[in-house]
Amino acid sequence: MTLAQTDSSISEATDVPVRASRKPVVPWFLIAPALVIVLVFFGLPTLQMARMSFNLHVDQRLYVPGFTFEHYRTLFTNPLFSKAIWTTVQLALVASFFSVAIGYTFAILAWLKPARWRLLFVGLALCPLLISEIAIIFGWWMFFPKNGLLSQALLSAGLITDKFSLMYTEFAAFVGLVYVTLPYAFFILLSVLDGIDEQILESSADLGAPPLVTFREVLFPLTRTGLLVAFSQSFIWAMGTYATPSALGPDTLWTMGFLIQEQMLGKHNWPLASAFSMLLVIGVAAAMLLTRSLMSKRSAFHV
Repeated sequence: MTLAQTDSSISEATDVPVRASRKPVVPWFLIAPALVIVLVFFGLPTLQMARMSFNLHVDQRLYVPGFTFEHYRTLFTNPLFSKAIWTTVQLALVASFFSVAIGYTFAILAWLKPARWRLLFVGLALCPLLISEIAIIFGWWMFFPKNGLLSQALLSAGLITDKFSLMYTEFAAFVGLVYVTLPYAFFILLSVLDGIDEQILESSADLGAPPLVTFREVLFPLTRTGLLVAFSQSFIWAMGTYATPSALGPDTLWTMGFLIQEQMLGKHNWPLASAFSMLLVIGVAAAMLLTRSLMSKRSAFHV
């Protein structure tokens, strides 16, 4: 080996550790601006809210600097608050289940249909995202009342003999939550289905498997992680939605979002409102961690 070859091999050997050490730095450098935005506009306010939840509430003052666990104890010992927590969780779970079920059905249809039908499904799913939540609520106010579109349509079709109203019922709040969370479930599941080769279904049919068997043995296992992610995202959105259940549901339907607003603006109890908010943040974080733990490494990377 010549002297030049020896120097070249030595330089290449020394360059390998340098390039390897630079690789982990590049991703962090690229996401640094986003991390700064998250820390400044979300991290710091969350820390301030956590500190506020331990302050004192004396007389009618918004808060008094101090440190107490009384507000967190009140959340679980006061029957009104504990019932609101359970109502929020229960309503979010049911709404998330139906959002995933409906979104899964429409995602499969959009995946299997030709391009023009797929564009129609995607356009319909985008509609709730292009309209503000207040406008959506006004739309349901025209649909659910006694003289609304639903009652008039059923009466004209001869399916009912008298007008009825679904406004200010738990069913109306449930439908509103499903309408808000459905697009997120649809697009998550559609993205998962797009990563599956449709020839797998054809191969299953060629081997003699009926459609239901193909769905149970082939399609469902491949989309199981997507269903889990879609459910968790729908649950997170349903837990944090405040205006829809408050505007469409009855006065007795007290959710965590309603109580946060009531304690913050009505009772002027900022520490208790912050404790409610921190409980909501912890619940959302727990749902995300649970979803992550149930996902396998291979499927988690795909999603």
